[in-house]
Amino acid sequence: MKSRSIRRNFNKPYTPNHSIEWVQSGKEYYDNLVEIINSASEEIHLQTYIFNDDKTGKKIGDALISAANRGVKIYILIDAYGSQGMSAAFQKTLENAGINIKRYGEIFSSGRFHISRRLHRKVLVVDSSISVVGGINISDHYAGTSKMPAWLDFAVIVKGRISLRLEMICRKRWKSVSFPKKKGIENLPEKSDYSVSVRVRRNDFIRNQNEIAISYRQAIRHAEKSLLIVGGYFLPGGRTRRLLRNAVRKGVDVCVLVAEKSDVGIMVNARRYLYSWLTTNGIRVYEYKPSNVHGKVLIRDEKWTSIGSYDLNNLSTYSNIELNLDINNSRFSESLGAHIRHILANESTEITLKAMLLRRNIFTRFKSWAAYRFVKIMFVLSVVLAGKHEKDF
Repeated sequence: MKSRSIRRNFNKPYTPNHSIEWVQSGKEYYDNLVEIINSASEEIHLQTYIFNDDKTGKKIGDALISAANRGVKIYILIDAYGSQGMSAAFQKTLENAGINIKRYGEIFSSGRFHISRRLHRKVLVVDSSISVVGGINISDHYAGTSKMPAWLDFAVIVKGRISLRLEMICRKRWKSVSFPKKKGIENLPEKSDYSVSVRVRRNDFIRNQNEIAISYRQAIRHAEKSLLIVGGYFLPGGRTRRLLRNAVRKGVDVCVLVAEKSDVGIMVNARRYLYSWLTTNGIRVYEYKPSNVHGKVLIRDEKWTSIGSYDLNNLSTYSNIELNLDINNSRFSESLGAHIRHILANESTEITLKAMLLRRNIFTRFKSWAAYRFVKIMFVLSVVLAGKHEKDF
């Protein structure tokens, strides 16, 4: 019965007729965001893990305030833990402009300490018609500076009927707000000049949503030629590793792009504990050199892509609130795939068994083993502590 339910879940239909383009983190990404916000005339929803009040945050904040001054209704939901970099003063400035802003999952609430089940998705929806989904937070880390290259991450800008679906998902977090009714997706006009089919995928294990995890597993199982993975915090569990190994045995070229250096140093050491197993089983691992990798992308056979906030680890699978888009389009997948392969060839170093053995000694082996065990324990604790008590506003 369960397997039948999973098949139905995976086979949820795509919504056709979309215009879609991928964008990489950097100053241009935030310029695009400002332009989209500036186009708003009715309603904006922004939900994100991190919204800092640094230079980048203030740039987006100014655009949102300008939209609010035009009479646009704005609803912002940020994660209380991830957005500790937003000061109370900055939040008050946004609220004084008439912007509705809430923090999801206050760390201390009702006499309890809440660290699990974070709002990790990143989505912007404007006027039910255009949306941005990806892994990019609102922070200088993703814009880059003269001294610090932008963290590597990706998002998609989508025009079409799926944006209403995303808006409805965002609205559900605002129980205290009475929104005007809108047409169902099936009643919206078709746009024949758009050609891309898209579907929304969510993960919130506490609420029995595991669509992204299922999409990933099915994509790996059904791959025929290639799997290209960008994994900011790549630490797959045993089940996923076995699926990747089986794909290689079928002749699938599996490449994974990860960070050489990370904002979470222990994740690098934990991941390196798996390098021997991964490389021995034919999975090609590349470390990106210029900056941190924060992207979350899976491309299958250059025909199908999943992109969003979901990391290939147990924290995203069993604890956090995530959102991805599955994009069933060869032209899109080939374009993004070619760009990532250029990064593999020109800005990354492939991890080989020989190179790995040269840089490993008893201390580094122990450090990787200890980091891996510690992270696994923390993942389990996070899942156990993930609260069903979190409420919508």
